Amino acid sequence: MSPKNFPHCPLHTLYQPIVELKSRKVIGYEALTRGTGKWRLPEDLFRSAYQKGTTVELDFRCLKTALQILPKLGRTHLLFVNVEPMTLSHLVRRKREAAFLVRRLAVDRRQIVFELTEGMKGRDFVFIKQGVAFLRGLGFRFAIDDVSGIGSKLFKLFSLRPDFVKIDMSFVKGVATSRFQQSFIRRLVRLGKEYSTLLIAEGVEVRQDLDFIKRAGIPYAQGYYFARPQRVLRNGV
Repeated sequence: MSPKNFPHCPLHTLYQPIVELKSRKVIGYEALTRGTGKWRLPEDLFRSAYQKGTTVELDFRCLKTALQILPKLGRTHLLFVNVEPMTLSHLVRRKREAAFLVRRLAVDRRQIVFELTEGMKGRDFVFIKQGVAFLRGLGFRFAIDDVSGIGSKLFKLFSLRPDFVKIDMSFVKGVATSRFQQSFIRRLVRLGKEYSTLLIAEGVEVRQDLDFIKRAGIPYAQGYYFARPQRVLRNGV
């Protein structure tokens, strides 16, 4: 496909279930965008978008594609979708446009959880605080994605009292045999309790790691152990 057609290459969304460990019930799905050809992976899609100045346009297309599943989602499941920093900035500056888009969503807004991406965490904290307040003002929930370190920035993000924090898979894979990873997980669990934030372990692939995160007190998880991302919603694991 010619670069001049970017970002108009065909997009589709895969959905990976997020599971409550105590009951083994699916509580929601993460929406994962895929393209075609050399833009099959999201990192390639957005790298090209950054270069061409079309990030916001691409992000809106991803969101629109992901939300097509809403009629099949049911009233109790959550849908987790990523939001790029530039997109959130665009919406904050154009509140009327954002309100119009929201009104078109015939769904309980509390079912949609916007995940702040890695790029978001590198932004100025004042901007992040404004963006989070904006999303919550519209009725949405938010999550911090791919947490992989504990420092002053993370404590600031926790102070926003996110609804969810997703633990990066690099600290989940092999946690059953790594004291360093186990210590990190336990510290996150304490922070989650302190700020009333629910934790989700990403990248769970083997039973041993699952057993540890359950014992550590993490309530939710996602990963190949339960199901791979699919085009259709999977209700059981």
